[in-house]
Amino acid sequence: MARKTNRIGPSTHKLIEDARVDLVREVLSVREGENEPDFGLTDAVPSLDDEDAVHAFREQLIDSLSEFSGDELGPAERRSARILTLSEGKGVTSLETIVAQQLSTASQAEFAAQPDNICRSIWVFLKEIESFLDAESFHFARRFRDIGRLYDAFEVDLEHAVALDASSVEENALASKIKKELDLRDNVTCTVKAIDLPATPAHPASIMLIVRHGGPLSSVFDHKQDGRRGTINYRPPNEATLIYTPSLRQIEICADSPVVRQKVSDSFAEVSLGHNISDKPLTWKRYNLSRFRDSFDLPKPK
Repeated sequence: MARKTNRIGPSTHKLIEDARVDLVREVLSVREGENEPDFGLTDAVPSLDDEDAVHAFREQLIDSLSEFSGDELGPAERRSARILTLSEGKGVTSLETIVAQQLSTASQAEFAAQPDNICRSIWVFLKEIESFLDAESFHFARRFRDIGRLYDAFEVDLEHAVALDASSVEENALASKIKKELDLRDNVTCTVKAIDLPATPAHPASIMLIVRHGGPLSSVFDHKQDGRRGTINYRPPNEATLIYTPSLRQIEICADSPVVRQKVSDSFAEVSLGHNISDKPLTWKRYNLSRFRDSFDLPKPK
């Protein structure tokens, strides 16, 4: 009987083929919800020094997953894609930056001891999931400028320069201010995490804030096994990512809602920068750079 490998997504395939088999087996066993299937993977991971046994184990993993439908394999494929994103290109430096700031010396040594970038990304996903999520936020923050409908930039007209780094941001006070400004209910938690971004050839040193809070209650219909329709109520997780560059006195922020972008920026300026929004509102910057995505040629003046 032919193997149904076409059901397995490309990211899952790459993980199985390229990563260390003990880590692959562990990450494929992750279930983040009751609706996800148990792949029933064997616990008998071969010795990493036995190349033939390792190859056979990879084939066994593919055979096991091939028994499931594409719909059932979807969550594993999405997790695999996220892991690969932080193991390639700028995703590697994003992960390394967060690991260097958040993990203990012993954990950093264990991270560095992993054989390659894929294994390091898997290791953080399995062992330090909060740092993995922060690294994802950091990585996608670098792409703000290409997502115009989710991105805003503001200039802060400060009377006096403010020496600010991640350690000086009062995260709890800022979270309380944002929660009040967004009119969130008492049972909706808002958290703020500040991270220093080192200078790069393209950007000055900055501070990144990850703001996470629950969105408005929503619901979806659920198709039950007996064919009836039920309702699942849930509160979606919302996130805003803010980058402040002290040398430019500029706030850049990415979030789904323009209201959230404005209010989070105002709250940061008031609480962390001591800026009086009432007297000097933030200056909104909006540039239409679409023409430069096609050409740098400008019309000659008449």
